[in-house]
Amino acid sequence: MVSPAELNQLQIESYSVELPFDRLNLGVDNVRYDVFISAEFRKVSEQYIFELIMKYAEVSESLILNPDVNWFKETSEFQRLCTEILTDSVNKAKAQQEIQIDFLAQTAMVKFLTEEIQQQYEEAIQHCKNVIRRQEISHLMEATLKLREEVASIIQRKNQILRKVGAELFEYFIEVQQEVNNLRAANFGENAILPEELFSNPILHAGTGSDGFFMMEKYVLLGHRLEDPVNYNALINLLTGFLSQLDTPPELLADDEAQTSFKTYKTPYQVKVDGWIRQVDNIDKLFNYFQTQETLKELKKRYADPQKIQIEKDTFLLQKKLLNQFFGLISKENMMGGVVAAYVMNPMFHKYCPPLSPQECLQYLVVPKARKNTIRKLKRFNKYFGKSFPLYSLKNTIRRIWWTSRVSRKKLLIRFLRDFSAYHRDMKNFLLIKEASDCINVTTDEKIINLSRGNHSLYEFILSHEDLFDKKPITHHVVIKADVRGSTAIVDQMKSKNLNPASNFSLNLFDPIGKILSQYGALKVFIEGDAIILSIFEYQDSPGRGYSVARACGLALNILMIVRAYNQRNRKSRLPRLELGIGIGYAGSPPTFFYDEDNQIMISPAINDADRLSRCDKSLREQLSRQRLPFNVYEIQPKLDPDTMVLFNSKVLRYNVKGIALSPGGFRKLSREIHLEKLECLIPEIQPEPLTLYTGKFPTVAGNYQRLVIREALIPEVALKDLSMIRQTENAYYEVSTNQSVYTRVKEQVKADK
Repeated sequence: MVSPAELNQLQIESYSVELPFDRLNLGVDNVRYDVFISAEFRKVSEQYIFELIMKYAEVSESLILNPDVNWFKETSEFQRLCTEILTDSVNKAKAQQEIQIDFLAQTAMVKFLTEEIQQQYEEAIQHCKNVIRRQEISHLMEATLKLREEVASIIQRKNQILRKVGAELFEYFIEVQQEVNNLRAANFGENAILPEELFSNPILHAGTGSDGFFMMEKYVLLGHRLEDPVNYNALINLLTGFLSQLDTPPELLADDEAQTSFKTYKTPYQVKVDGWIRQVDNIDKLFNYFQTQETLKELKKRYADPQKIQIEKDTFLLQKKLLNQFFGLISKENMMGGVVAAYVMNPMFHKYCPPLSPQECLQYLVVPKARKNTIRKLKRFNKYFGKSFPLYSLKNTIRRIWWTSRVSRKKLLIRFLRDFSAYHRDMKNFLLIKEASDCINVTTDEKIINLSRGNHSLYEFILSHEDLFDKKPITHHVVIKADVRGSTAIVDQMKSKNLNPASNFSLNLFDPIGKILSQYGALKVFIEGDAIILSIFEYQDSPGRGYSVARACGLALNILMIVRAYNQRNRKSRLPRLELGIGIGYAGSPPTFFYDEDNQIMISPAINDADRLSRCDKSLREQLSRQRLPFNVYEIQPKLDPDTMVLFNSKVLRYNVKGIALSPGGFRKLSREIHLEKLECLIPEIQPEPLTLYTGKFPTVAGNYQRLVIREALIPEVALKDLSMIRQTENAYYEVSTNQSVYTRVKEQVKADK
């Protein structure tokens, strides 16, 4: 037997996916979850799916309803609306801090689209029948007869048509998912992303997972009946039992059981081992010593590290041992012939199928007792198909199976187990999503919608223009204050040169800032030469706008870039430089507005916070400006005695030169807005002590993603005379980092952690 320690060397992984809804509110029937999907999206999807069905049915010109379909335009519109619906679901999940809302939306979309494929197929058949009736009324008998034959062919090819439609539709759906996954990761982390194969699952579109033609096309020929040469249930039990006993500590196994039986396995291991089987890559890790052998040869040829060679050699021996053991087991169960035949029959089975099914063809090849019945059946079908079915191809294939070498049989077994693993994973995923779909009521009934909405149990996923946020009350807001320094010197020098400072500021500073406000959902509160104050509002029940702090941080970074470009122009013109200190304040309540004639004036504690954070203490600047500082924001707490305390308005002194200071309340809100990953980074070239950093991505209004890096540092208590540190306080301050070295290191660490 292989020990659990040896098994760990192979680094096998477990596959797991869940669709839990247990924290959500049940709908009006107390059994299912009520979901409403945008009526506009439903209408567009219905029309698009109908056209796809007509396309794959390959209908003649007289049956085409819309001959001028612009597939690029229609597909783009479907994907655009799909993106909006799924974006809405993520935003609502974020607003309630409940990822299950997003799982519900994705499952509801799958349920709606798969059911709509069936519904639109029926609509397409009805449309064809209506055309035939009109032909009959016109007494066009020949044309009617041809149309009847065509519709009969469409009905006969139903499963094939639906599979193709489902595959194409969900290919576009997956492309949308990949885009929306950026938003999911930004809000909930990578673990919130459902695996792609959950939606690309061929069984999801097949209607059945046991059709022989489908199995040969997508996986490998397996059966679910006792008489089938390779039975799914028998194989899963055999493989589960084999792997379970590998994972079971030897002391828990009786000696005779360990040596003679792999069919009996203990329940605690079943779920774990099933996860191993569903991870397709594990098959090669466990059994493919042929692949390892090639790697070993390459390493020896390159005179690689002896330790690495030894690891590969140990892996090779372990895989060979495991494959030999399982090869013996499957041969003992008389399945090996079916495994080999499943691949060897591929070039010839279409000669006999139909009238035979692929399983009947496989049985003829490996079950001698079944051959007489198969021959009789072929003879009966001679007159129906108008041709004979000679047996020489079948007999040649039997000989090929018989003469397949032991090494080739082992290679085919590995291939078979990979295909089996993929099928088993997809079958489990299909059952998972079917069970989850059965728990959802995607309703269009106005009575149920109103009743469920009234009971706060309706989950609505709608398009952006259907959510009128501007008519809703403000719930939170952020203020960005840029303290502009040096503008007076620029104005004086420009005037002395007979230049226009107003146009200089407007064209090169204020206009570029104004152009990017819409990307972050920001509004102007106040803009003058020495200050820029901007605001971002969040509205009730509008989770898509719930990134106010994140977007304020992103906007502040862009403002600094605009000022940097402005200073470069000034340098060329030999004008003074402009300097900013930016502060970001947050308030978890609406601001107060009043009006001076037609001018709206906003009152908010966030303005006071942003103003305080944007400023730079003169004495602190004089002492620190001579140093090469790695960061742009520092806060210190001078040790004050009663005599000197009256000289300070605040207990904290702040240095903010070309920096972005974020209030602690703003940081807490940011951590609720997006998924922030905490990193402890040691970057000696910046500072000898580890840095505490937080990073995450947020979406702009346009849907682009921007990374933030937030530095957290404790405020030190220092001697006022020389700023020497006395102790670290427990109070922290936060800076939106602009240090490029920090950004580079963070990106590298995040990438390495994936």
